[in-house]
Amino acid sequence: MDLEDEFRFHLDLRIAELVSTGASPDDARREALRRFGDLDGARDYCRSLDRGRVRSERRRDWRNGWRQDLGFALRQLLRNPGFTFIAALTLALGVGANTAIFSVVHRLLLDPLPYAASDRLVSVMESGAREQVQMSPRVEVVEAWQRRTRTFEAIESFGEATVVLADRAETLSLSAGRIAPGVASFLGVTPALGRGFLADDAREGAADVVMLSHGFWQSRFGGTLDVVGRTVRLNGAIHTVIGVMPRDFSLPFMRGGAERKLWLPLRRQADDNRVQVVGRLRVGVTPAQATAELTGIMASLAQKETERSVQFVARVLRPEDMLSGSVRDTLLLLFAVVGVVLLIACANVANLLLARASARHRELSIRAALGAGRGRLIRQLLTESICLALLGGAVGVLLATRGLDLIIAFRPDSLSELDDVRLLPIALAWSIGLSLVTGLVFGLAPAFYATDGTLGLALRSASAGAGGHRGSRRLRAALVMSEVALSVTLLVGAGLLIRTVVRLQRADLGFDPRDVATIQLALQPGGKMNRRQQDAVERTLIARVSALPGVVGAVMASGVPPRGGAAFGELEIDGRALSAGEKTTIVRYASVAPDYFQLLRQRVTAGRTFGTDTSGNPMIINELMARRYWPGTSAIGKRYRLSPDGPWQTVIGVVADVRIPGRQGGGFDDLQTYAAYAPDYGLGSVVVRMRGDQAAVLRAVRREVEGSSPNIMVQSVDLVSAMIAGEIAGPRFSMTLFAVFALLALVLAAIGLYGVISFAVGQRTREIGVRIALGASSPSVVAMVVGQALRLTLSGIVVGLLVAAGSTRVMASMLFGMDALDPLTFAGVTALLISVALLASLFPARRAARVDPAVAFRSD
Repeated sequence: MDLEDEFRFHLDLRIAELVSTGASPDDARREALRRFGDLDGARDYCRSLDRGRVRSERRRDWRNGWRQDLGFALRQLLRNPGFTFIAALTLALGVGANTAIFSVVHRLLLDPLPYAASDRLVSVMESGAREQVQMSPRVEVVEAWQRRTRTFEAIESFGEATVVLADRAETLSLSAGRIAPGVASFLGVTPALGRGFLADDAREGAADVVMLSHGFWQSRFGGTLDVVGRTVRLNGAIHTVIGVMPRDFSLPFMRGGAERKLWLPLRRQADDNRVQVVGRLRVGVTPAQATAELTGIMASLAQKETERSVQFVARVLRPEDMLSGSVRDTLLLLFAVVGVVLLIACANVANLLLARASARHRELSIRAALGAGRGRLIRQLLTESICLALLGGAVGVLLATRGLDLIIAFRPDSLSELDDVRLLPIALAWSIGLSLVTGLVFGLAPAFYATDGTLGLALRSASAGAGGHRGSRRLRAALVMSEVALSVTLLVGAGLLIRTVVRLQRADLGFDPRDVATIQLALQPGGKMNRRQQDAVERTLIARVSALPGVVGAVMASGVPPRGGAAFGELEIDGRALSAGEKTTIVRYASVAPDYFQLLRQRVTAGRTFGTDTSGNPMIINELMARRYWPGTSAIGKRYRLSPDGPWQTVIGVVADVRIPGRQGGGFDDLQTYAAYAPDYGLGSVVVRMRGDQAAVLRAVRREVEGSSPNIMVQSVDLVSAMIAGEIAGPRFSMTLFAVFALLALVLAAIGLYGVISFAVGQRTREIGVRIALGASSPSVVAMVVGQALRLTLSGIVVGLLVAAGSTRVMASMLFGMDALDPLTFAGVTALLISVALLASLFPARRAARVDPAVAFRSD
C-alpha cells in the first residue's frame, strides 16, 4: 500500500502541474501516464528492490544472530572448563573410535584397492568344479587367458619368493615379489627412482636385476640416490639394482602378510608352474561373465594337465570376495560396536547438558522474560552443543590417528591390508559429519526441556534450579538405563569372544606342537638333484640332525600342521557307491616318514604306520575319513582312489584328527591322508622336536642343513606352536578390539551413572537434610542413594540381557565350543555391572550421608 501511495502521489503532482498549464484533466492524466512510462514495470521493479532489501536485512540479522550465538557459546564453554573437558573427551572417545574403524572398513570393504578403476580389478584363481578351495592358476592357463579373453582389458601375473641376501658379512632371508614387466604400467605405478622391469628382464638367460622397496631402500641403503647401478648378492647370484618402488607400493591380492623388501622380474621356474593373477574387467562386464569365459577357455585347452578326472574352473574374485566371511563379519560387527559406543557417549553428554540446563533454568527464564523467543533459546543451546561436538570431533580425529597406529601395530599377518590404512579426506569428512549429527542428537532434547513452558517457575522459585523438571529427571534416568543396557550387550559379546579365544588356545589339536620346529628346504639357484641324490642327502641329513645335542628326534615330511598340501580327484571307495553328500574332489595330503606320528605325538588309533615295504600304495587316513566312509567297521585294508584310472590306495592305519583352531569352520571337517615320504615332489621339510635352548638347537640344525649339500639351502625356519598361534591371531585380534570398546562403553556408562546419582544428591540436599534432622541414620541415607543407583542399573541390565540374547546370535559363527547364550558369560556380565553400579554410587552416597541439616536449611 505504501508503494501504491507513492506512485499515486507522484502521478497526482504531474497531473496538477499539467492542469496548471491549461490542459484538461483527462489530457493531463493521459500525458502524465505517458511521461511516467510503464507503471506496472516500475511497480514490479520497486517491489523487487524492496524484497532484495528485506532479504539482505534478514541475512544480515541471521549472520549477526549466529555470530552472537557462536560467541556466547564459546564464552560459556570457556567459562566452564571442567564441564567442557569432560563432555568433549567423552565425545572424542566415541567419534575417535568410529573414525578409526570407519577407516579400516573403508580400506578393506568400501575401497580396498588404491588404484584407478579399482572397482574393476579382480583376482583370478583356479579350483575344482565342486570345491571352494582356490589355488593359483598354471602358467599355461594364464597365457591362454591372456591370448583369448574378451571380457578383460588386461591380465597380469606375479608371484612371491624368499631370497637370501648375502651382504656386509651377514646373511638375511627376505620376502620378495616377482612381477611380470607389464604389471607396473597395468597399475599405473611409476618407480620412485630408476626404471621398472622390461620385457627383456624376464627372458631366460637375461642379466639378473632387482628393484628395492621404498622402505628397504631407506633402511638398508640410507635412501641414497646412487643406489641405482649397485649390485647385491641374492641366492648366490649378483643382481643389479635398477630402481626403487614408490612408497607404500603393494600388489593387489598378493598372498601373505610380510612386506616385500625386494622385487624381481617374473620368470618361469621349473619347480613352480603356478602364478598369481590380477586382471581388470572391461566396463560393464560382471565377474560371473568373466568366470564363464575363462572356464570355457580352460575346458578347451588340449593339454595333458587339463585331461584329468577333476574338471578345473576359473574363479574371478573381487577384493571383498578375497576376505574370509569371518573377517567381513568381524569388521561389520566392530563397526556396529563403535556405533553403540558413540550412542553411549551421546547419552552421557546429553545427561551432562540436562544437568547443566537445570542449573541454567533461571538464566534462560530471565532471557525469555526480556523477549527472547523459545526458538532463539533453542538455537543458542544447539549452537553450544554443536561447538562442543566439533571440539570433541577434532580431539577424536587425533585419537583415531593414534588408534589406527595401535591397530596396525598389533594386527595379525592375515590382515596385512591394514598397513595401508590412513586417515583419508573421506574419513575426516565422516568425522565432521558424525560430530555435527551427534551435536544435534545429544543437544536437541536438553534444549527443548530447558526452554519449555515452565520457565516462569524459575523466577518465582527460591531455588535457582527448582529441583529440575520432572520430564528432565525421567529423561536422565532413561538415558542412564539405555547406557547400561547397551553396555551389557557389548560386554556379553566381548565375554563370549574372550571365552572363545581361551577355548581355542586350550583346544585339543590332535598332536603336540610344543618344542617342534619345521625347517623348509629349497634348492640353491641353479642347483639340481635327482631322486637318488636327494634321497641320499636327506637320509644323511636326518641322521646328522638327530645326533645334535638338544634334538629329541628328526624326520622328513612334506609339511606339518597347520601347513599342508591337497590332492584332487573324484574320490571312489572300493566296493560301495557314494551318495551325493559323500562325494568330494579334494582331500588333504601329506607325505611323511614312518616316525612322523611318534615325533608329533599324534595317536595311531588303528592299524600301523609305514614300514620299509611301500608296495601296494599304503596310506594312512584320519579318524574323520574312516568314520565317514567306513562307518561301523574297520577301515584297515580298505581301498580308495582319486581317479577312475588311478591306482587303488590301501589303508594301513588310522590316526587322530588334526584340529587347527581359528580356521573357518573350526578345522574339524578336513579329510586327511598320509603317504610314505619319498623325494618325488621336490625337497620337503625337516621336522625336529627339541629340548633346552630352542634358538641354539635351530642354529645348529641350520648349520647341518647348509653343510649337507651345496645344492640345498634353508628357505624358512618356523616353530609349529608359533604357526598355530598365528591361526588364532585373527580371533584374538578381534576379541581385543571388541573388549577394548566394550570396556570403554562400561566406563562411559559408569560415569553417566555417577553423574546422575551425584546430581540427584545435589538436588535433594534439602530433602536429605530434613530426613537426617528427623532421625534418619547415615546407613539408611546411603541405602537410599545406592538403591536408586541399583534400580536404574538393574532396569538397564534386564533390558540389556534381553537385547544381548537376540543380538549375540549373529556371533554364532565366530564362537568356538560354546553357545551364544552361554549362561556363565551372562551371569558374569550381570555381576560386573552391579559391582560397577555400587562403586559409582558409593561416593555420592557418602556425600549424602554427611549432609549437615543446618547448612541444608540455610541453602537457597
